[in-house]
Formats: sequence, C-alpha cells, structure tokens
Amino acid sequence: MLNYNEINKIFNRSEDTSTYLDALYNAASNSYLGLSRLSIILIKDDQASNYFIRDRLATDCNHDIFVTKINENSDILGMIKAKSARVVDDITSLTLNSRTLHLWNNGHRSSFSYPLISKGKTIAMVFFNASELAFFSKRSIQKDMLFLSSLIHSLIVRQFENKYFVDVALAVALDIGHAKDPETKEHLNRMERYSSKLAYLLSDNEEITHEFIHRIESYATFHDIGKYKVPDNILFSNTIYTPEEREVMNLHCTHGIDIINNVLKHFPMNMHNSVEFRFLKNIILHHHEHFDGNGYPMGLKGYAIPLEARIVMVADVFDALLSKRLYKPAWTIDHAATYMKDNSGTMFDPDCVQVLLDNLPDFIEIYETNLD
Repeated sequence: MLNYNEINKIFNRSEDTSTYLDALYNAASNSYLGLSRLSIILIKDDQASNYFIRDRLATDCNHDIFVTKINENSDILGMIKAKSARVVDDITSLTLNSRTLHLWNNGHRSSFSYPLISKGKTIAMVFFNASELAFFSKRSIQKDMLFLSSLIHSLIVRQFENKYFVDVALAVALDIGHAKDPETKEHLNRMERYSSKLAYLLSDNEEITHEFIHRIESYATFHDIGKYKVPDNILFSNTIYTPEEREVMNLHCTHGIDIINNVLKHFPMNMHNSVEFRFLKNIILHHHEHFDGNGYPMGLKGYAIPLEARIVMVADVFDALLSKRLYKPAWTIDHAATYMKDNSGTMFDPDCVQVLLDNLPDFIEIYETNLD
C-alpha cells in the first residue's frame, strides 16, 4: 500500500514537475518493490513522445528519446479512445513491436496504463510496469495506481496551464512579429519540424532530454521574431546589404530579446529567468553565431554556443537555401547539401550537419509536405 503521508509531504514542497514525478516514483517503488518503471508520454495531434521515464531495471533507459506517429492500428490510439485504465497481466499479449520487446527484455512483465484527459482531450498517457506477471491484477494496487495517475494528471495539467498563458502572449507577439516578415508560415512549420528532428537524431548528446526536444519544438519558430523592428527598406531589400544595412539587420537578434522581455514583464518575476525562457532567448539571440566564432551578435565559438541555437542555425540555413527569397532563387537539394557540408565546422556545428546529411530524405520529406 502507498505511504500517503510520504506523498503528502512531497506536495508540501515547491518543486518543478520533473522533481515531483521523481519523488512520486520513489515513494511508489518504496511501497511496491515489484514496481519497475514509470513513463509518461505526451500526445500532440497524431504524435506521441516521451516526457518522463524512470526505469529501475534499466536506468540507462531513463533518457531514452521516443517519438512515434499514432496510427489507426496502434495500442496508444486504442487507449485514447477507451478513455479508461488498461491492465495487462503479461505484456507479451500485446502487439509484439520493438517497444514491447524492449520492455520485456529489460525485465518488465506487466503493465497498468491510464490516459490523462484535459478539457475532453487526451494530453498524455501514464504507464506503470512491474517485474512480475499479473502484478496489477489486485484491486488494491489498481486503486493506488489510479491515485498516482490522478496526481500526475494534476501536475501535467498545472504545468500546461501555467505555460498556456505565457504561450498565448508569446504567440500573439510571434504573429505580430511575422506580420511583415517575408518568410512564410510554412517556413515556421518547417523550422519546428527540422529542429525537433535534429534534436531527436542528436539524442546521444547528454544535453538532449525529453524536455529539450519539447522546448525546441515549441520555440524554434521564434528565432527571427526581432525582424519586426527592422526597417522595411532593409527587411524587404532584394539587393546585397551595404555594411551599414547589414549592421542594422543584425540587430534583429537583440530586438527579439527585447520583444520577449516585454511579454514576460507581465508575468511573475520567477518566470523571467526560468530554464524554459532562457532556452527561448538562447535561440533568438544566438542562432546566427558561427561555430568558428565569426558569427553575431556575441562572436561565441564552438560549444560555447548553446546547443539549441546551433540546431536552429542549421535548420534555418538549410530551409533558406531550399526556399525562394527576394534576393535569390531556390537551390537544389544537392546544392544545399554541398553548402552545408562545405561549411561544417565553420558556420555550423559538425554534429548537426552530419545527422542532417545522414538523414537527408527525412528532411526533404518535411520540406515537401510543408511547401510555401
């Protein structure tokens, strides 16, 4: 049985969501020694992705990155439609896909899953696993898993709602910022997808976490928000910039920070320097830094450039090369790929370029399904 006093103490502290989830899992596994894994996946449109994993039997899996499309035949879709708990006494009775076999091979034998629903929509799924067959068949254990699921639901919904109001304000700023930007809505869609794909492919890097991928997916589109403050005669120029015009154009990075700070000033001070919004500001301020130190605005070099900015830099330039602009025609795929390779290690992080080129068909598909 769960130690409800211990759980009550957890929620008397002020912590971030991941810390709460860690504490909940530890409390639950202390009460139930057979409990071997807790994972939470987020549901967005037709995609499921990891948000949190704690695996007692395979701790090296705690940072596994998992992103998949939800198709008509997937178990996840069935659980979303059922909108109720699912108890599986033997996970080999499920569809034997790579995920099920991965769990079985690591020693997990049974599962309890529950959809987290907000405003009539499934926003996440909670999965508990145990190292024993039929572990969750007891009604008392099911009640405790439902209790834990309800606590997790509260944490996730609270995080979503806290972030929602800021995101609405940021979205308004983004719409205003791009109202006169010559770049299209489809460019922003592609930026979101290129950047999250690059992050996913770089997941061996210890900086890449579940939160990192969700953040870059949310904030890559803000990279050029500061162009709103660039004069029209420069922003819409179809000629090569003079040194003076280039200097004005380069200010869009710091203009972007000013715009974000103006939005955040309407929210509590503790949000201003949170990890979430430092991440956003890093993208905006540093996405024109070059790996060799010859970029702007600060001339950062190599790994001193935040990883999120290095990823967005590669995504932005790759898309710009493939797209028609006022000052140039669209390049061919081969021409763009050659340019990225030739500038690896000078303009671009070599690791980012390598995963782009190694998985070029995936990025071409993103481009072709989100054409201007």
